[in-house]
Amino acid sequence: MPQSKDQNSNTDRATVLESTRGERDEHVPRVIVVSGMMLGLQVELGETAVTIGRASECELTLPHPSVSRQHCRIWREGGRYLVEDLGSTNRTYLNGKVVERAELSDGDQISIGSNAIKFFLGASVEARYHHELIDLAIYDSLTGFFNRRHFRGLLDEEAEKAGRSKPLALMMMDLDHFKRINDRHGHLVGDQVLAGIARVIRGHVAAGAPIGRLGGEEFAVALRATTLQAAAAIAETLRAAVEERAIDVREQCLPVTLSIGVAESRGEASAAELLRLADAQLYRAKQEGRNRVCS
Repeated sequence: MPQSKDQNSNTDRATVLESTRGERDEHVPRVIVVSGMMLGLQVELGETAVTIGRASECELTLPHPSVSRQHCRIWREGGRYLVEDLGSTNRTYLNGKVVERAELSDGDQISIGSNAIKFFLGASVEARYHHELIDLAIYDSLTGFFNRRHFRGLLDEEAEKAGRSKPLALMMMDLDHFKRINDRHGHLVGDQVLAGIARVIRGHVAAGAPIGRLGGEEFAVALRATTLQAAAAIAETLRAAVEERAIDVREQCLPVTLSIGVAESRGEASAAELLRLADAQLYRAKQEGRNRVCS
């Protein structure tokens, strides 16, 4: 996703927030994507103008053909916030009306191609309402990871940005013999195990790396600017950490192991191809005895 222009600077700047969870200052003016592939993505608004478009160099990137490379921009002028169309093909709409340039009010909706974003000045009731709806729409409630649909959208964007210039690795993992846990101990214990494993995964993955629950006991992690060799090393560290840490549930410790498949994007491989490659390695890990990493 688009990142801050200077990660270490204390100056006022546009800040992209990868999710609506965690600590957030809801009193800071911001725009939130409320419809489209990047649902939930938000950008804080400061002194720096925020350009919105399909191009990866935009402060808010919406990777969809209906969006122009540089579609529109939002900036502060005195005590006001303004939006301006940048000559986009499909125009910019403010609350359903085409605009060239207009002042924004709290709660305004800006339509950009097939996407919609909302502008909020602060912690209004509507802003909190949208935060809650977005949380429900993009997160898995048990693990806190992105759900399958949203993770796939993020992976599409990461694959498009990586292209030939940067490596992109994908880890796909599956809890070994998880059905036995559910059958012997019940689904409540199974959920506790999944939540415990999710904490281990989060603790061994770099902050900001997209993590998804693809379904059941299957998870995936996208590793930006990471080679296959480096990703396999991370996966092995994670596999060992899960093996060494039994999950405490109902005053008992349940041993759990993890099989992991790792793949790296090749040239301009699509997200679907990357998923296929990682899934094939995961299948191989299971076929070769589980509790291992294949790449």
